[in-house]
Amino acid sequence: MKLYSKDKTYIGLTSFYALSLQGYDMHPHTHESFEIMYVTNGSCYIYLGEEESCLKEHQFVLLDGRIPHRLLIPNGQLCSVLNIEFFPQMQESSICIADVYKASPAFQKLCGMKEDHLTATDNRNLGYALKDLITHLELVTETTSKKQNIADPLTQKEYDYLSQILFQRIIIELCGCKTGAAPTGALYVKRACSYIQAHLMEDIRIPMIAAYAGINKSYLQSLFSSHMNCTISEYINQKKMDHAVFLLVNSSLSVTDIAFHSGYNSRQHFGSTFERFYGVSPKTYRLLHHKNIQPSTGDARITKMSTGNWELDPV
Repeated sequence: MKLYSKDKTYIGLTSFYALSLQGYDMHPHTHESFEIMYVTNGSCYIYLGEEESCLKEHQFVLLDGRIPHRLLIPNGQLCSVLNIEFFPQMQESSICIADVYKASPAFQKLCGMKEDHLTATDNRNLGYALKDLITHLELVTETTSKKQNIADPLTQKEYDYLSQILFQRIIIELCGCKTGAAPTGALYVKRACSYIQAHLMEDIRIPMIAAYAGINKSYLQSLFSSHMNCTISEYINQKKMDHAVFLLVNSSLSVTDIAFHSGYNSRQHFGSTFERFYGVSPKTYRLLHHKNIQPSTGDARITKMSTGNWELDPV
């Protein structure tokens, strides 16, 4: 995770915001910047390729640049997040991290980690550090846009110096969360989800999943409920249903074939489970939603996120 290098000791900030969203589904996307997303209230799902994680209150994810990711807040749920996006650069800016890199072995270790993301619980004061930086940057942006001084004005050098201090604090708090946090079991949950995805067409048994993950089934069930907000059986059924819905909408396979492709040994069992999830039979669902896929990039795309606003450009 190249947060720092000898030729890129400065930080460029590309986006920062504090938002409360309800029932939001962001399309998968990538960008060059690193990103920290922190949940202050509620919960949300983060998808990194095939990996799915549930972020709860006081949990966060640090993403390397160019990682495909997606944010999902289920309908009816409210989630409040703090977010900053940034990238290391050669060009001089108000934020230099050379000193904190020299002073912090934990930051050096973080920069050397092979993983392209970090998900953890805030067991320090990372949330406060993020909030302070975002509030400061909002104030700087407002002052700059109005081109006028505010009460107790600071000089530009003082604003820049404060930006550097606040960002360096975020780094220290981030490293403290990584080194001080107790194991959360996220690795076992990730292994379990990978096994389920790979064996979706089969009759999946929880003991088999636990054996693959490397822990006993009771502990896995507890971890799964904590990380995914559902039981293992509920997760398996949902994934099977997701696959079945995709085939119903986008293929010409018969309902019987779709049942077998979704891991059900009988059409009757598949039909009853499907109706419990969606309130209609698979056949009715197909009649209502079947479509022909047309090559398209969609009607709009998110081009940037500014303070508290989503800006959309028509394609």
